[in-house]
Amino acid sequence: MDFADQIVLNFFAAHRLEWLSFIMLSTTYLGSYVVVSGLVFLSALSFYVHKHGNRILPLLVSVCGSALSVYVLKNIFDRARPVVEAFYLEPSPSFPSGHATMAIALYGFLLYIIWKHDKHSFKKPFIVFLAILIILIGISRLYLGVHFISDVLAGYIIGFIWLLISIYLAEKKKIL
Repeated sequence: MDFADQIVLNFFAAHRLEWLSFIMLSTTYLGSYVVVSGLVFLSALSFYVHKHGNRILPLLVSVCGSALSVYVLKNIFDRARPVVEAFYLEPSPSFPSGHATMAIALYGFLLYIIWKHDKHSFKKPFIVFLAILIILIGISRLYLGVHFISDVLAGYIIGFIWLLISIYLAEKKKIL
């Protein structure tokens, strides 16, 4: 464990408030595999219904590639999670953060689609909302003490790499 990991962990553990803990628990669920899976299904369904089926494969590449990478890396590194500072206990290894990875992979993909194609008057607020959500999901993992900062940053990097791969493939094939 790195010195910076412990400093960030201690900071968030020392500054927990009851009302903020509720918000952070709610926020963290938006990066869970259950919620992400449901949103991927609904997004794919929406793309299909609105005649944008060509966006489904890049979405799946981003999210599934990220999920597979997290699974493999968690099993390779098998890093223990924080215990003393944890708001609740998680059974899986700590590195990398699957929530942070999924936040970039899914919400980053949706942000990109909205940024590139949407002509709606709510385009900018949606983009700002998704960007803030991505950041807050990572912060929630730190606040709840279930990850180290290095886990979250690695998760963001992994999700971003898969997001870039999916965008590259889609743009190269001119399907987005």
